[in-house]
Amino acid sequence: MALEWTALSPADMPAIADLARRCVAHDGGLQATASPPFLERRYATGTAVGAFADGRLVACGAVRPVGDASAATGLVDPGHRGQGLGSGLLDRLIAKARPVRLIGDAGPVRLIGEPGRVRLETESVTPEAHALFLSRGLRQTFAEDVYRRDLSRPLPPELELELELEVQEWSRDTEGAFYEAYSASFADRPGFPGWSREEWVDWLVDDEFLPECSLVARGAGGAAGFVACAEGFLIQVGAVPAWRRRGLARALAVAALGRMRTRGATEVFLDVNVNNPASAALFRGLGFEVIARRARYE
Repeated sequence: MALEWTALSPADMPAIADLARRCVAHDGGLQATASPPFLERRYATGTAVGAFADGRLVACGAVRPVGDASAATGLVDPGHRGQGLGSGLLDRLIAKARPVRLIGDAGPVRLIGEPGRVRLETESVTPEAHALFLSRGLRQTFAEDVYRRDLSRPLPPELELELELEVQEWSRDTEGAFYEAYSASFADRPGFPGWSREEWVDWLVDDEFLPECSLVARGAGGAAGFVACAEGFLIQVGAVPAWRRRGLARALAVAALGRMRTRGATEVFLDVNVNNPASAALFRGLGFEVIARRARYE
């Protein structure tokens, strides 16, 4: 197979999107990861490289600065895997993320200092890709499973909440209760960011946020649990420690799914960290199925 490696530009975005769609169809994952806005954030904000075979893009990758690290991502055509293409792409991305210096006016490029920190991002890691990343000295630092639920299938019956609880939709008046529920629900989870109310709301609320499907349960002692939703997504579902294992998170999730279906949604997705087996069991019990695993390596 004759390959032509070349730098990519914004003019190559249609070819990158076509390759991304082929990868999603083969590997699973979110269709949104093949959308132009998603791909532009990864391939148009740094240095991108691609391999063409007979005029068709069969592999591409990009490196962009993120804080004190270089974030790298890549795609390999399913029909061209197993031929060393992925390892060649990965080595190119790692090299682009390292500090280099030219020796002499026309001498060879040589690494100087310590290699730069590389963060590799993948939206649908395969066993083969995982093994490749480990072979280059990268270690997995984060992984979450992407779940999908077909809303044309019957939902579980809604559970009645305990009488002391009141359920309210998202509004300016209830925003504080949502933040209270979020903080208390996730503060004991690994990697909790410790965001302020303003930071969390800014991250959560965008044009696709669904306030009418986002619910908070409150009791005499304060917020007990919440669910936050966007178009086609359960973003977060949580119960404060005192209310866990009492069916609250399940009840809020089922209520939110019902509201989303009433609005016309036919499917819904969510992400669950692989170190959160309780949430994974909850959503499998609600009919969700794993379609991909997102991961980061450093």
